[in-house]
Amino acid sequence: MKRHLQAIGVSLSLVCAAAAAHAGVPRSVTIDAATMSSGLIKTSVLRLETKHPGSAAYGMVIDPTPVITLRHRIVAARATLTLNDANLARARKLYRSGGNVSKASLQQIQAQTAIAQARVEDLLARAKARYGAALGTGIADDGAAFRTISAGGSLVSVVQAGAALAAPAAASAKAPDGSRVTLRPVGSAGRIPKGLLGQAFFYTGPALAIGSPLAVILRAPRAVTGYDVPAGALVWHDNASFVFVRIGANHFATYRVTTTHPLRHAGTIAGFFVPGADLPAHPAIVTSGAGLLNSALAGGGASAANDN
Repeated sequence: MKRHLQAIGVSLSLVCAAAAAHAGVPRSVTIDAATMSSGLIKTSVLRLETKHPGSAAYGMVIDPTPVITLRHRIVAARATLTLNDANLARARKLYRSGGNVSKASLQQIQAQTAIAQARVEDLLARAKARYGAALGTGIADDGAAFRTISAGGSLVSVVQAGAALAAPAAASAKAPDGSRVTLRPVGSAGRIPKGLLGQAFFYTGPALAIGSPLAVILRAPRAVTGYDVPAGALVWHDNASFVFVRIGANHFATYRVTTTHPLRHAGTIAGFFVPGADLPAHPAIVTSGAGLLNSALAGGGASAANDN
Protein backbone atom coordinates (compact mmCIF):
# COMPACT_ATOMS: atom_id res chain seq x y z
CA MET A 1 0.00 0.00 0.00
CA LYS A 2 2.85 2.34 0.88
CA ARG A 3 4.58 1.67 -2.45
CA HIS A 4 1.29 2.28 -4.27
CA LEU A 5 0.91 5.70 -2.59
CA GLN A 6 4.52 6.58 -3.38
CA ALA A 7 3.94 5.73 -7.05
CA ILE A 8 0.85 7.96 -7.13
CA GLY A 9 2.85 10.77 -5.54
CA VAL A 10 5.62 10.48 -8.12
CA SER A 11 3.07 10.48 -10.96
CA LEU A 12 1.40 13.60 -9.61
CA SER A 13 4.77 15.34 -9.29
CA LEU A 14 5.58 14.56 -12.91
CA VAL A 15 2.18 15.81 -14.07
CA CYS A 16 2.57 19.04 -12.11
CA ALA A 17 6.07 19.57 -13.47
CA ALA A 18 4.87 18.99 -17.02
CA ALA A 19 1.93 21.35 -16.54
CA ALA A 20 4.26 24.03 -15.16
CA ALA A 21 6.60 23.70 -18.12
CA HIS A 22 3.71 23.79 -20.60
CA ALA A 23 2.34 26.93 -18.97
CA GLY A 24 5.66 28.71 -19.57
CA VAL A 25 6.88 28.74 -15.94
CA PRO A 26 10.71 29.08 -16.01
CA ARG A 27 12.57 25.87 -15.23
CA SER A 28 16.15 25.69 -14.05
CA VAL A 29 18.99 23.21 -14.10
CA THR A 30 22.20 23.05 -12.07
CA ILE A 31 25.31 21.55 -13.71
CA ASP A 32 28.10 19.85 -11.75
CA ALA A 33 31.59 21.35 -11.63
CA ALA A 34 33.12 18.73 -13.92
CA THR A 35 30.68 19.49 -16.73
CA MET A 36 31.15 23.24 -16.29
CA SER A 37 34.95 22.93 -16.48
CA SER A 38 34.76 20.78 -19.64
CA GLY A 39 34.07 23.78 -21.87
CA LEU A 40 31.02 22.13 -23.42
CA ILE A 41 28.78 24.93 -22.17
CA LYS A 42 29.49 28.44 -23.42
CA THR A 43 27.53 31.64 -22.90
CA SER A 44 27.38 35.02 -24.56
CA VAL A 45 25.97 38.26 -23.14
CA LEU A 46 23.57 39.79 -25.66
CA ARG A 47 23.33 43.50 -26.42
CA LEU A 48 19.91 45.14 -26.71
CA GLU A 49 19.31 46.56 -30.21
CA THR A 50 16.57 48.48 -31.97
CA LYS A 51 15.92 47.66 -35.62
CA HIS A 52 13.29 47.08 -38.28
CA PRO A 53 13.43 43.29 -38.60
CA GLY A 54 12.94 41.86 -42.05
CA SER A 55 11.45 38.59 -43.24
CA ALA A 56 12.22 36.79 -46.48
CA ALA A 57 9.62 36.38 -49.22
CA TYR A 58 9.51 35.12 -52.79
CA GLY A 59 9.02 37.58 -55.64
CA MET A 60 8.45 37.25 -59.37
CA VAL A 61 8.29 39.95 -62.06
CA ILE A 62 5.10 39.25 -63.97
CA ASP A 63 3.98 40.20 -67.46
CA PRO A 64 2.02 43.52 -67.30
CA THR A 65 0.39 43.01 -70.72
CA PRO A 66 -2.87 41.53 -69.32
CA VAL A 67 -3.11 44.48 -66.90
CA ILE A 68 -2.73 47.04 -69.69
CA THR A 69 -5.13 45.11 -71.95
CA LEU A 70 -7.74 44.99 -69.18
CA ARG A 71 -7.39 48.75 -68.68
CA HIS A 72 -8.06 49.34 -72.41
CA ARG A 73 -11.11 47.07 -72.30
CA ILE A 74 -12.50 49.00 -69.33
CA VAL A 75 -11.92 52.32 -71.11
CA ALA A 76 -13.69 51.04 -74.24
CA ALA A 77 -16.59 49.61 -72.22
CA ARG A 78 -17.06 52.88 -70.36
CA ALA A 79 -17.04 54.83 -73.63
CA THR A 80 -19.74 52.53 -75.03
CA LEU A 81 -21.79 53.00 -71.86
CA THR A 82 -21.45 56.79 -72.10
CA LEU A 83 -22.68 56.73 -75.70
CA ASN A 84 -25.61 54.46 -74.79
CA ASP A 85 -26.54 56.70 -71.84
CA ALA A 86 -26.64 59.72 -74.19
CA ASN A 87 -28.76 57.84 -76.76
CA LEU A 88 -31.15 56.70 -74.04
CA ALA A 89 -31.53 60.23 -72.70
CA ARG A 90 -32.40 61.57 -76.20
CA ALA A 91 -34.79 58.68 -76.91
CA ARG A 92 -36.67 59.25 -73.65
CA LYS A 93 -36.98 62.97 -74.36
CA LEU A 94 -38.35 62.35 -77.86
CA TYR A 95 -40.71 59.62 -76.69
CA ARG A 96 -42.18 61.82 -73.94
CA SER A 97 -42.64 64.77 -76.35
CA GLY A 98 -44.32 62.58 -78.96
CA GLY A 99 -41.33 62.58 -81.31
CA ASN A 100 -40.39 59.98 -83.85
CA VAL A 101 -39.43 57.28 -81.29
CA SER A 102 -41.59 54.28 -80.69
CA LYS A 103 -41.90 52.44 -77.42
CA ALA A 104 -40.19 49.41 -78.99
CA SER A 105 -37.21 51.55 -80.07
CA LEU A 106 -36.96 53.04 -76.57
CA GLN A 107 -36.98 49.58 -75.00
CA GLN A 108 -34.25 48.42 -77.39
CA ILE A 109 -32.02 51.36 -76.44
CA GLN A 110 -32.72 50.69 -72.76
CA ALA A 111 -31.62 47.07 -73.21
CA GLN A 112 -28.43 48.14 -75.01
CA THR A 113 -27.62 50.53 -72.18
CA ALA A 114 -28.21 47.85 -69.53
CA ILE A 115 -25.92 45.45 -71.43
CA ALA A 116 -23.21 48.15 -71.62
CA GLN A 117 -23.57 48.83 -67.88
CA ALA A 118 -23.27 45.10 -67.10
CA ARG A 119 -20.16 44.90 -69.28
CA VAL A 120 -18.44 47.68 -67.34
CA GLU A 121 -19.37 46.12 -63.98
CA ASP A 122 -18.15 42.71 -65.16
CA LEU A 123 -14.75 44.08 -66.15
CA LEU A 124 -14.39 45.97 -62.86
CA ALA A 125 -15.24 42.83 -60.90
CA ARG A 126 -12.73 40.81 -62.92
CA ALA A 127 -10.03 43.39 -62.25
CA LYS A 128 -10.51 43.17 -58.49
CA ALA A 129 -10.89 39.38 -58.46
CA ARG A 130 -7.73 38.84 -60.51
CA TYR A 131 -5.51 41.60 -59.16
CA GLY A 132 -6.98 42.43 -55.75
CA ALA A 133 -8.97 45.46 -54.66
CA ALA A 134 -6.09 47.94 -54.66
CA LEU A 135 -4.55 47.16 -58.05
CA GLY A 136 -7.97 46.43 -59.56
CA THR A 137 -9.13 49.92 -58.61
CA GLY A 138 -5.89 51.38 -59.94
CA ILE A 139 -6.44 49.67 -63.29
CA ALA A 140 -10.01 50.94 -63.51
CA ASP A 141 -9.25 54.51 -62.44
CA ASP A 142 -5.75 54.99 -63.92
CA GLY A 143 -4.21 55.01 -60.44
CA ALA A 144 -0.55 55.55 -59.52
CA ALA A 145 0.31 51.83 -59.62
CA PHE A 146 -1.14 51.41 -63.11
CA ARG A 147 0.63 54.52 -64.37
CA THR A 148 3.94 53.11 -63.12
CA ILE A 149 3.32 49.83 -64.95
CA SER A 150 2.15 51.46 -68.18
CA ALA A 151 5.20 53.76 -68.16
CA GLY A 152 7.55 50.77 -68.20
CA GLY A 153 7.91 49.92 -64.52
CA SER A 154 7.68 46.34 -63.31
CA LEU A 155 4.79 44.57 -61.63
CA VAL A 156 6.02 42.17 -58.95
CA SER A 157 4.07 39.40 -57.25
CA VAL A 158 5.38 38.72 -53.72
CA VAL A 159 4.34 35.73 -51.62
CA GLN A 160 4.93 35.81 -47.86
CA ALA A 161 4.68 32.51 -46.01
CA GLY A 162 3.55 32.28 -42.39
CA ALA A 163 1.62 34.91 -40.47
CA ALA A 164 -0.94 37.02 -42.30
CA LEU A 165 -0.17 40.71 -42.82
CA ALA A 166 -2.90 43.33 -42.71
CA ALA A 167 -1.18 45.33 -45.45
CA PRO A 168 1.87 44.88 -47.64
CA ALA A 169 5.08 45.81 -45.86
CA ALA A 170 7.84 48.03 -47.18
CA ALA A 171 10.05 45.82 -49.32
CA SER A 172 13.33 45.63 -51.16
CA ALA A 173 14.62 42.97 -53.51
CA LYS A 174 17.85 41.69 -54.95
CA ALA A 175 17.77 42.23 -58.71
CA PRO A 176 19.21 39.67 -61.13
CA ASP A 177 22.37 41.82 -61.51
CA GLY A 178 22.93 41.73 -57.73
CA SER A 179 21.79 45.28 -57.01
CA ARG A 180 19.14 46.13 -54.43
CA VAL A 181 15.91 47.74 -55.65
CA THR A 182 13.06 49.33 -53.72
CA LEU A 183 9.58 47.94 -54.28
CA ARG A 184 6.49 50.06 -53.70
CA PRO A 185 3.51 48.29 -52.10
CA VAL A 186 0.21 48.24 -53.99
CA GLY A 187 -2.05 45.84 -52.06
CA SER A 188 -3.17 42.27 -51.56
CA ALA A 189 -3.32 40.14 -54.69
CA GLY A 190 -6.52 38.49 -55.80
CA ARG A 191 -4.84 35.10 -56.27
CA ILE A 192 -1.82 33.20 -55.02
CA PRO A 193 0.55 32.08 -57.79
CA LYS A 194 0.20 28.42 -58.70
CA GLY A 195 2.47 26.13 -56.71
CA LEU A 196 3.04 28.57 -53.82
CA LEU A 197 1.52 28.83 -50.36
CA GLY A 198 1.20 31.96 -48.27
CA GLN A 199 -0.15 35.48 -48.61
CA ALA A 200 0.32 37.27 -51.95
CA PHE A 201 0.82 40.99 -52.54
CA PHE A 202 1.51 43.19 -55.54
CA TYR A 203 4.37 45.68 -55.71
CA THR A 204 5.69 47.99 -58.39
CA GLY A 205 9.35 48.61 -59.07
CA PRO A 206 11.85 49.79 -61.65
CA ALA A 207 12.02 48.14 -65.06
CA LEU A 208 13.04 44.49 -64.61
CA ALA A 209 13.00 41.53 -66.97
CA ILE A 210 9.66 39.71 -67.01
CA GLY A 211 9.90 36.35 -65.28
CA SER A 212 12.84 37.33 -63.08
CA PRO A 213 12.72 35.65 -59.63
CA LEU A 214 13.49 38.05 -56.78
CA ALA A 215 14.71 37.46 -53.24
CA VAL A 216 12.50 39.92 -51.35
CA ILE A 217 12.96 41.28 -47.83
CA LEU A 218 9.81 42.61 -46.13
CA ARG A 219 10.49 45.21 -43.47
CA ALA A 220 8.50 45.24 -40.22
CA PRO A 221 6.27 48.34 -40.06
CA ARG A 222 7.60 49.34 -36.61
CA ALA A 223 11.00 49.28 -34.98
CA VAL A 224 11.49 46.41 -32.52
CA THR A 225 13.84 46.38 -29.56
CA GLY A 226 15.39 43.01 -28.85
CA TYR A 227 18.32 40.63 -29.11
CA ASP A 228 20.02 38.73 -31.93
CA VAL A 229 19.81 35.11 -30.72
CA PRO A 230 21.91 32.49 -32.57
CA ALA A 231 19.92 29.58 -33.98
CA GLY A 232 22.08 27.11 -32.03
CA ALA A 233 20.91 28.61 -28.73
CA LEU A 234 17.31 27.51 -29.23
CA VAL A 235 15.70 24.31 -27.99
CA TRP A 236 12.16 23.27 -28.92
CA HIS A 237 9.22 21.86 -26.93
CA ASP A 238 5.58 21.55 -27.98
CA ASN A 239 6.03 23.83 -31.01
CA ALA A 240 7.59 26.55 -28.84
CA SER A 241 11.19 27.74 -28.63
CA PHE A 242 13.28 28.30 -25.50
CA VAL A 243 16.77 29.48 -24.61
CA PHE A 244 18.87 28.84 -21.52
CA VAL A 245 20.06 31.90 -19.58
CA ARG A 246 22.84 31.69 -17.00
CA ILE A 247 21.52 32.88 -13.65
CA GLY A 248 24.38 31.64 -11.45
CA ALA A 249 27.87 30.17 -11.56
CA ASN A 250 26.53 26.79 -12.70
CA HIS A 251 22.81 27.48 -12.70
CA PHE A 252 20.69 27.99 -15.85
CA ALA A 253 17.02 28.84 -16.46
CA THR A 254 14.81 28.41 -19.53
CA TYR A 255 13.03 31.35 -21.13
CA ARG A 256 10.39 30.97 -23.79
CA VAL A 257 11.03 33.25 -26.77
CA THR A 258 9.15 34.32 -29.86
CA THR A 259 11.06 33.90 -33.12
CA THR A 260 9.05 36.02 -35.50
CA HIS A 261 11.98 37.51 -37.39
CA PRO A 262 14.65 35.12 -38.72
CA LEU A 263 18.18 36.39 -39.28
CA ARG A 264 19.81 35.01 -42.44
CA HIS A 265 23.43 34.63 -43.47
CA ALA A 266 24.39 33.40 -46.95
CA GLY A 267 20.78 32.33 -47.51
CA THR A 268 20.42 30.21 -44.36
CA ILE A 269 18.81 31.05 -41.01
CA ALA A 270 21.61 32.01 -38.61
CA GLY A 271 19.40 33.15 -35.74
CA PHE A 272 16.33 35.07 -34.70
CA PHE A 273 15.63 38.61 -33.55
CA VAL A 274 13.87 38.08 -30.22
CA PRO A 275 11.83 40.88 -28.54
CA GLY A 276 13.53 42.28 -25.45
CA ALA A 277 10.48 41.50 -23.30
CA ASP A 278 11.10 37.77 -23.76
CA LEU A 279 14.42 37.81 -21.90
CA PRO A 280 15.96 39.45 -18.81
CA ALA A 281 18.17 42.51 -19.30
CA HIS A 282 21.52 41.73 -20.95
CA PRO A 283 21.04 37.96 -20.74
CA ALA A 284 23.98 35.59 -20.73
CA ILE A 285 22.46 32.98 -23.01
CA VAL A 286 23.90 29.55 -23.69
CA THR A 287 25.28 29.58 -27.24
CA SER A 288 26.95 26.16 -27.03
CA GLY A 289 25.68 23.20 -25.03
CA ALA A 290 21.96 24.06 -25.02
CA GLY A 291 21.18 20.47 -26.02
CA LEU A 292 23.23 19.15 -23.09
CA LEU A 293 21.32 21.37 -20.65
CA ASN A 294 18.07 20.31 -22.22
CA SER A 295 18.95 16.66 -21.64
CA ALA A 296 19.91 17.41 -18.04
CA LEU A 297 16.62 19.22 -17.51
CA ALA A 298 14.79 16.19 -18.82
CA GLY A 299 16.52 13.96 -16.28
CA GLY A 300 19.88 13.16 -17.80
CA GLY A 301 21.74 13.00 -14.51
CA ALA A 302 22.27 16.63 -13.48
CA SER A 303 20.30 18.33 -10.75
CA ALA A 304 17.15 20.02 -12.05
CA ALA A 305 14.31 21.91 -10.34
CA ASN A 306 11.28 24.03 -11.14
CA ASP A 307 11.46 27.71 -10.22
CA ASN A 308 8.03 29.03 -9.34
